[in-house]
Amino acid sequence: MCKVGVLNTPPLARKIITRVDLYRYLERSSSSLQHLNQIHAQMLVNGFNKETNDNSLTTKFITTLFSSGVPHLASLVFNQLESPNVFLWTCMIRGFSYSGGFKESILFYDRMRRQGVRPSNFSFPFALKSCAVVEALFEGEEIHADALRLGFVSDVFIQTALLDMYMKCSRIEAAEKVFDEMGERNVVSWTAIISGYCRFGLLEQAQELFEEMPTKNAVTWNVMIDGLARCGALEAARQLFDKMPVRNIVSWTTMICGYSRKGDMANARLLFDQMPEREVVAWTSLISGYAQNGEPGQAIKVFEMMLAAGMKPDGVTMLGVISAVSQLGSLHLCAWIEDCISRCGFEADVRILNAVINMYVQCGCIGRALRAFEKITEKDIVSYNSMITGCATHGYTNGALSVFSQMIKMEVKPNGITFAGLLTACAHGGLVEEGRRYFRRMFDLGHVKITAKHYACMVDLLGRAGHLEEAYEVVLGMPIKPEASTWGALLGACRMHGNLSLAEVAAQRLFEMEPENPGNYTILANMYMERRMWDAAMGVRQLMKGNQIYKTAGTSWVEVTD
Repeated sequence: MCKVGVLNTPPLARKIITRVDLYRYLERSSSSLQHLNQIHAQMLVNGFNKETNDNSLTTKFITTLFSSGVPHLASLVFNQLESPNVFLWTCMIRGFSYSGGFKESILFYDRMRRQGVRPSNFSFPFALKSCAVVEALFEGEEIHADALRLGFVSDVFIQTALLDMYMKCSRIEAAEKVFDEMGERNVVSWTAIISGYCRFGLLEQAQELFEEMPTKNAVTWNVMIDGLARCGALEAARQLFDKMPVRNIVSWTTMICGYSRKGDMANARLLFDQMPEREVVAWTSLISGYAQNGEPGQAIKVFEMMLAAGMKPDGVTMLGVISAVSQLGSLHLCAWIEDCISRCGFEADVRILNAVINMYVQCGCIGRALRAFEKITEKDIVSYNSMITGCATHGYTNGALSVFSQMIKMEVKPNGITFAGLLTACAHGGLVEEGRRYFRRMFDLGHVKITAKHYACMVDLLGRAGHLEEAYEVVLGMPIKPEASTWGALLGACRMHGNLSLAEVAAQRLFEMEPENPGNYTILANMYMERRMWDAAMGVRQLMKGNQIYKTAGTSWVEVTD
């Protein structure tokens, strides 16, 4: 962009020749990349970017670049400046802080100090906000020291930013000290410390300050209600909600989320129906609540109501609905939600398509899951893992290995979930040597966190293939304590191959680890009966009866399609 010259500049930009004209054009233009390139070309040609007496045009231009979503171009423009003043440095610190480049914001503050530029009182809050978000305590303390040395520490906005930074970095005592030393406190200051107390579950301190606070706004009320609701104190949250002088959409939504988290969907729905007006977040909260609490049918109904009300769902809404459809296992609903995804403009959203893959996997439709997988132009680790695990779970061994090959070809780094899926695929396909190779590869890579689940998969792989002694050796050689799933895999393999002596060892461990699981008792009792060892089988049955353990009847839910 910096090489754009006046000869390549469109006619519209050629007409602009003064700094004031460029400033006005910036204010009224569409801020498209083409227009920004035109303005930058004129700034370079006319030398406006080098003016030291008035940086208002450059400041405005950099601000526009940030608001237009091109922070890297803002950095490019800034780095071309010969001697940027504190206002331009602050513009960069603020721009990155607002656009999510929190680490870059901190780095720019550090660069500014290293170049000997004295911060203004406006520089500190944005840098401290960035430190708070990424929990950069060391950098935050350095900025605090700068504020002390330069005499800005009494500024209420800087003090509030410091308080918030210390709270989010888990330095409660330091935050309290800042709050206690504040000569002037505004609503934001009070709200920041109350929010911090709520975040750490210190509800008594939060409520004490809330009552002491001279003036409260809607944000403060909502922070307190949300803190109580998140800590499970729903009755106290509801009392506060009922006392609130003026409720807004956030207040209603906060209570709906609180009831949903507790599983009280009746009260969540009652509040939702009483809302004077609803936004997408409220609809999404109710839909997600129903989906997470085992009422997928209700989630679908609320989503249909939402569409009928003319509300456009966002990505979070769609994820909640997809979760509900996955629980219902209806292929008709799967097709319907795919159509909704397309109509609502989410056909290119990786998160949504990953959820669609999982939805079809749960319904057993690997072919449709693969079609959703192929639609993703830029697949991430979740995309590959979902497909590998889906193929593995349903016995499509070659499909899982093929997807893994694509993953390696695209230079996507595998993780623990990837290898759990591969080992499962090898177990279902009887590919013992391949499974051994993948198991060793996990250790060789170094970055993969190896868990008990991987050992359970390896035991299952070896056990299914009849290598019971090797499987037992894997269990005994585990560097971490074997979980019930590991011993369960060994017991299942012993049942498959009729190894009673090893089954007794595995079953005994399982009786200790999960004494209320009837399946383990049943497997061992059946193995005894197959050998006509009636007394031993009766002993296991009596053990179940004595512990009041009963085998539940098997059920099946299958959708019938033409």
